[in-house]
Amino acid sequence: MRHETVSAAVGALLLSLAAAGPASAQADPFGALYAPPVGGAPARDASSGRSGATSVSGAVGRSYANSETGGAVSLAQLDMMPADLPALPVALDGGATRYLKNRPKIAVPGYTIGFIQAASASAYGAGAGLERNGRATKVATRLVGLTDQMARDLADEAHADLVRQLEAAGFEVLDLGALQVSERMRNLPRYAQPVGGQGVIDSRATKAWVAYGPRALPPIKGYAFEQGLGAVAASGALLTFGKASQELDAVIVNPRLMIDYVDMESSGRRTFSGSASVDADLRFAIHPLSRIDFVWGNDHGGAMPGWFTTKGASSPQPFGILAQTADRSDSVAMHNALVTVGVNSVYRQSLVFDAEVSPRRYSALARAAYRGFNAALVDEIRKARGA
Repeated sequence: MRHETVSAAVGALLLSLAAAGPASAQADPFGALYAPPVGGAPARDASSGRSGATSVSGAVGRSYANSETGGAVSLAQLDMMPADLPALPVALDGGATRYLKNRPKIAVPGYTIGFIQAASASAYGAGAGLERNGRATKVATRLVGLTDQMARDLADEAHADLVRQLEAAGFEVLDLGALQVSERMRNLPRYAQPVGGQGVIDSRATKAWVAYGPRALPPIKGYAFEQGLGAVAASGALLTFGKASQELDAVIVNPRLMIDYVDMESSGRRTFSGSASVDADLRFAIHPLSRIDFVWGNDHGGAMPGWFTTKGASSPQPFGILAQTADRSDSVAMHNALVTVGVNSVYRQSLVFDAEVSPRRYSALARAAYRGFNAALVDEIRKARGA
């Protein structure tokens, strides 16, 4: 898969954001206080320094269409906040955890970390006496400030952190060389590049993401947050894991961590309500789509799967701003005039925002997320093994 194709799965959301107009965010008037010395290069993880909001609401009714933003944050100030944050507390719910004690060693052949990079939600309300005189509102956002290199670095770090935590707890973890001893592990189907995907994974919000693996261990097919037929590959990998587990005398562990940046709420589709609304709030979170799969291969090479799921975890820490880049809404006056003379009309409000992050703060929160996720897994393994 060529790297250019990664964005194809995300394209339905990102394409609508590509024709952005002037941003409504402003430069921080105190940004010069945080700027590098004259002639000095900005830090690699420095943001643009703009100011913006942390939430946005779009609402339409019988004769109005309003939008408002809340919160005021400066990226320049966020860049100066602490980058060493405590691990997020994560709770896991497990299934078939008894299998975790059936092999003495642990193998971690991959670590998928997905970053939600676009999100949108819409709502519709019919009213004014006729169902076909409707009003719709939509808020679309895209993540700005997370580079491909940052994402790859975080995937490397997440895998290395899990290995460190397991070893610190006294478990024997197979290194990359030991994994290569198994022909089955060497031939495990993997993606050559990061994997894109999208779906309605939050109530009525559609979100798009890109999933990464460590550079030395690219995403395993079937374990990269695939949707639909793409997830079928997991069944083939499961059989491979069973035989590899037997050969290596190790339990195979495959974490999948999804990082989210926005919480979106929608009033949905309602008839004769006369109104509709959508709210978007910046919020850093471990998404409930995150999970951990593990496999014990019995003495006959059979694959016995187990898993951990989570309800997610979030942080109140600020990390970015919302900056409006486009307003593609219809004319309220024209809509009302058409309704008055009896012409069917659907009014559509459409707002587009960049969710620009402070790379330093976003990376700090991502590290807090994977450390907490990994710590929860290590605790569960210790419990399963009676440690």
